[in-house]
Amino acid sequence: MALQDDVTNGMKVLHLLAPEADGLGVSQVASSLGLNKAIAHRLLAALVAAGYVAQNPKTSAYSATHRLGALGLLQLSASGIDTWAQRELDALATTSEELVRLAVASSDSLQWIAKAQGSNSSLRLDPVMGRDAVPHATASGKAWLATLSPDEVQGVIDQHHLTPQTPRTVVDPEALAEELASVRHRGYATTYEEMDPGISAVAAPVFGAGRDRPATGTISIAGPSVRMTRARLADLAPAVIAAADEIAASWPSYAYLTSESVSA
Repeated sequence: MALQDDVTNGMKVLHLLAPEADGLGVSQVASSLGLNKAIAHRLLAALVAAGYVAQNPKTSAYSATHRLGALGLLQLSASGIDTWAQRELDALATTSEELVRLAVASSDSLQWIAKAQGSNSSLRLDPVMGRDAVPHATASGKAWLATLSPDEVQGVIDQHHLTPQTPRTVVDPEALAEELASVRHRGYATTYEEMDPGISAVAAPVFGAGRDRPATGTISIAGPSVRMTRARLADLAPAVIAAADEIAASWPSYAYLTSESVSA
């Protein structure tokens, strides 16, 4: 296997292990990534030696270590994101008194990278930072999908699949296409208990590369449905769109956050 393949697959292993608190076995890693078991074992051994993966001596499962999280936090700190986007996130969180999140898009996924929590209530939404947003079941995911071409949307769906997250999740391709057309028209997306029971959200795309290009990210507000009613989601939409526009205005300074600049 060429060095480039090793590096690429090693990163895929880290991405696979990052959200798995209990870890995965070598066979699970190999199967998930379509690798020979011996190759998966060699990659895992190399990552263990580097300190980014650890093996549980009782279960033999492999897990990502805190060193991986520390590396991500170090990069985000160096990027200046706390001063770049945090002002808008904090302002929106103060206005809405709910959880506000910023996500960055790549060619096939959307990942939350920053947040602000504005709720003073005991009913608070615990954020899941560093995870990919489920494209068809989150407001952020739908806001992003609505900016892609039909072929690009299909590619994302083929990779992530239209699996139900709750009984309210839209899993019919035609129904999703109709909803994305509506999102495109009004400029924002909403979900009502589609990703998590009792949680609703509103999101707008961030056009950091221009409105004629796919969104480079999204900004969203999420909270308990008892507060985030359908009417309130619509009421908050203009503020979310305005915040997205403010963040987009400074995005060119951080163009490396987009997948296109990485591959250039």
